Amino acid sequence: MPKMISGQLSKMTHKEGAPIQYFLNLGEDSYPLTSKVGQTVTIRYTGKITCVECGRRIKKTYSDGYCFPCTRDLPENDICSVRPEKCQHDKGNDADREFYEKYCNIDHYVYLSQTSGVKVGITRHYNIPSRWIDQGAIKALIIAKVPRRILSGHIEIALAKNISDKTNWRKMLLGQIEDVDFSFMRSEMIKCIPEDLKQYALYKEKVQSFTYPIHSVPVKISSHNLDKEGEFTEKLTGIKGQYLIFKNRVINLRKYSGYHIEFIFEE
Repeated sequence: MPKMISGQLSKMTHKEGAPIQYFLNLGEDSYPLTSKVGQTVTIRYTGKITCVECGRRIKKTYSDGYCFPCTRDLPENDICSVRPEKCQHDKGNDADREFYEKYCNIDHYVYLSQTSGVKVGITRHYNIPSRWIDQGAIKALIIAKVPRRILSGHIEIALAKNISDKTNWRKMLLGQIEDVDFSFMRSEMIKCIPEDLKQYALYKEKVQSFTYPIHSVPVKISSHNLDKEGEFTEKLTGIKGQYLIFKNRVINLRKYSGYHIEFIFEE
């Protein structure tokens, strides 16, 4: 019997394993998803979108599921969410300063991850390894630990002059990735850290590896747009990063945070 589940979509969560164990999140409910790889799935957009923060009904989302006012006003959607070197929350209003103490004035890691190639990135200390899994990394390595977000941003800028800070999502999904000597990359990237921040470099962290539940990937990667085609039925052949991989298409679920979606699994 087909099983239908529905609700407001948010990004997938996961647990470490071999392969990664994914969970589909709809409203307050979470459903195991890795075991569904190999099954035929129908995804149907109901036409309803609500803000992931305030719950108001909206016509389009901003910044992974927020309405425009929440994108404009909430500290977590400030420019430093994508440009950490510009963090100014400690100089803002009460909400900004509270956000700064909880999310910015804490330990951050600078890391190298192997997604489509090797890239540099930063994240709050508690987001490891989920940050890497969200990116679809097959390997990752912490190379620095800093006490404030803005410092991680300064290191990232310096390293990004010599290595990418972006992922080619098509190559990531196709698995077109060359093997990399992370010990060598760590040595080279630590050389690029500004002298006044080299005290935060880490030399002995271990490389972490990840495998994903993938049976197959389309030869030609085509990303499905739910706004243009609100429903499709196809065999689920894999999951990587925040993407569901189907026989003839892929879909980035994080892009549709806030959308109300129905999933039907042909068991």
